[in-house]
Amino acid sequence: MKKSESVFFLSLLLVLSWVPSSLADEYMTSFQGYLGVGDNLTFGNYTLTVVDVLNANTPSERILFKIRDNSAFEEKEFALKEGESYDYKDVRVELIYTTIETVPRAVIRIYSKPVTVYYGKAYERNVFRYGPISFTIVEIGNESILARYLKGDEIDYRRFEVGNYFWHELQIGVENISKGSVTIKINAPKYVRFAIVRGAEISIENINFGEVEIGSPFTLNLTLKNIGDKEARFISVYLYSKEIINVETKEEKTLLPTVSLPQFSSSLPFAAYKGSPIKYIETLVPGKTAKLSFSLISSKNLKEDVYPLYIRVDYKDEEGAEKSKEIQVGVPVVDKIRPKIIIEEFDVIPSTVSPDSNFTIRIKLKNVGNSMAKHVKLDLLIEKPKEEQTSGFTPYGQPAVPETPKIYPIGKQSSLYFNEINRTAEGELYFRIEDVPRGIYPLYAVLNYEDENGIKYTEKATFGIEVAAYPILTTYIGNVWVSGGKYNFEVYVVNDGKDAARSVVLEVTSKDLELFPVGQRYVGSIGGRDYDSVTYQILNHTLAKGEYKVHAKIYYKDESGEEKVVEKDLTIRIPEKLVQERKMPLWEYAIGGALILVLILLWRRKSD
Repeated sequence: MKKSESVFFLSLLLVLSWVPSSLADEYMTSFQGYLGVGDNLTFGNYTLTVVDVLNANTPSERILFKIRDNSAFEEKEFALKEGESYDYKDVRVELIYTTIETVPRAVIRIYSKPVTVYYGKAYERNVFRYGPISFTIVEIGNESILARYLKGDEIDYRRFEVGNYFWHELQIGVENISKGSVTIKINAPKYVRFAIVRGAEISIENINFGEVEIGSPFTLNLTLKNIGDKEARFISVYLYSKEIINVETKEEKTLLPTVSLPQFSSSLPFAAYKGSPIKYIETLVPGKTAKLSFSLISSKNLKEDVYPLYIRVDYKDEEGAEKSKEIQVGVPVVDKIRPKIIIEEFDVIPSTVSPDSNFTIRIKLKNVGNSMAKHVKLDLLIEKPKEEQTSGFTPYGQPAVPETPKIYPIGKQSSLYFNEINRTAEGELYFRIEDVPRGIYPLYAVLNYEDENGIKYTEKATFGIEVAAYPILTTYIGNVWVSGGKYNFEVYVVNDGKDAARSVVLEVTSKDLELFPVGQRYVGSIGGRDYDSVTYQILNHTLAKGEYKVHAKIYYKDESGEEKVVEKDLTIRIPEKLVQERKMPLWEYAIGGALILVLILLWRRKSD
């Protein structure tokens, strides 16, 4: 909305507040002011919410409202154009106009039924109170009275003659003025108390980005805080640039993949994103904060100056109303003739390292400065670099015992050396990790280099080595023996890995042998470098010396819960000695038969 139009509407509102209206006989003004999308206005038992803008910037633009009767747990939604109104029970909502801003706001007026505060004779220094309003008769003259209006910090004075008046929220009727008294009628709107509840409201705080050099990476940090009284949801944070095509054209803001430098005739790049250009937060409760970081790199084509940067936050409140906030910051960019070495690539091969194994680190260095870097040295340390210490004792007076390193270099080589770097340089380092549990183990990079004048620079960074162990299952044939006239053998399930295998199930089958038990046998969990066994019995009546094939299949779950299967053919060897042991000698049969005959004879003798 243009400035002249805004002045016109405000003037119109002031005039309407002074001139009686036929509407005043039925309704009186309870509230008049701005409400943004998502704001809540409470008055009496009612809550009015500005939900959304429908068909924005079109002739059919409307404001969507929601009104709730908190005593009856009833609510209605309605949409209004400028100048329209909506009646709900004993109140009326009127949309006067909407402001055209980044965040649209509605100028509304709330009417409610009138209430008679006082009607009768009044005298000097009489005070009439209704809610937060105080009306005082200060002085009574022959033809007029002097009255005072007080509401919070707002105070006003006015003289009244005989007649009807609208003053602030009040309707004043003066009927008879005599010496020392006046007959007066004071009407006030029924719902004179109101409060604007902002709901979810996010502020952008603690913006810092350090010193930004031309052509160098930098990090922009900021903090979001919900200063409202409701939860903010689906929060998106953008970085914007502003472009000015020429002096006469209107300024426009656009979301770009790069932040642009404002120019009258063209737009040079200011900085490019190294990471995501948008940051997301799912929820932010009232009073809580969230810290965000954007990684950028400034253009080499800049000059020393302060460049504008816009930060925008879009979010929704609990009612689903969309809100946004935008602020502008200036980013000072300095031009320094100096090298700037960064670690552009840090690759671990393999990407996931197994415990008790070797791995390779491939590093690519890049000079993003504007002069040569000399005597470049990169150290990869297993312990975090510390400040200089004057004593090797802890604060309690006990000698510090260094922790045994989990990662150590192969061949005691943990540094890369380059005489000079103008653009890029690459190198490899070789390390070994001990038999450690799964996790991420840090390596600390320290870069030391000099410029052409011998000035030294130091850069530090931390990288993580991901270590994950895996179960590795296999099977073997264990002992083979005879028991109860049947062959028995063990099948060992061995975990050669360093992580536990869970829900292990073993299934053994054979084309030549009849085995018991049949089907799958549940083994359970087998820890790293551990084993378990299952015993099987061969039910064949006759079994010759030789080798017999069985097929073993193992089902299990790894550390991520993924089901896996391992299959292996196993060989059972039946030696000659074991076959002979299984055959019963003839003398054993003779003795057995004799014993049976003796038992029969004794039984018959007893019967006789």
